[in-house]
Amino acid sequence: MKTKSLKSIVILAVLFVFSTACKKDAANSSVDCSTSQNRDIENFFNALTSGSTYEIYNNMDLLTHEYTFTTSVNIQICGFGYKSADPNLSYEIKLVDSNNNVIYSGNHSFSNTSYDYISVPPVTLSPGTYTLSRTLLNPSSVNDQVGPVTRRTDFQAMDFPKTVGNITFVSSNFYGAGGPVPDYGIPNIYFEYIEL
Repeated sequence: MKTKSLKSIVILAVLFVFSTACKKDAANSSVDCSTSQNRDIENFFNALTSGSTYEIYNNMDLLTHEYTFTTSVNIQICGFGYKSADPNLSYEIKLVDSNNNVIYSGNHSFSNTSYDYISVPPVTLSPGTYTLSRTLLNPSSVNDQVGPVTRRTDFQAMDFPKTVGNITFVSSNFYGAGGPVPDYGIPNIYFEYIEL
């Protein structure tokens, strides 16, 4: 009887270790999110708006702002950055894959004076297509819904794709309390990441 119980415990332990090691979005323990991440996405937006073709527009007043991007390499996201209309507002930050499976979802508040990053448990993405969104929770007025968007100064639809390193922005959408308004611009939702 003791032998069967011991075998069962060993089998369960092996299965647990195997399933944990194979978890799709498990963090790479050899990567240190506290020191190694880059802010290439924020730098890309800053460079894009430094010329005369693109500008940051703070008047897109819909509840959800999102963009779809691809990565051609494995990356690990360490945090998300945003600039709020008001520091008391709360947003759901959500990342889904091309099958609409939720990879990350959390409610966060951000500074209204500068772009503010919040750390999250590391999320590993394989090469593929993903959508990152921010949805305003419990707005009290239409002014709460605005958020920074990089758009063309000639008011034409955003000329996708836009590429920074191994990340390519392929589309965007704005909806909720109106819309949808596809490809109006790219919402300035940043993420810190490490290439694996």
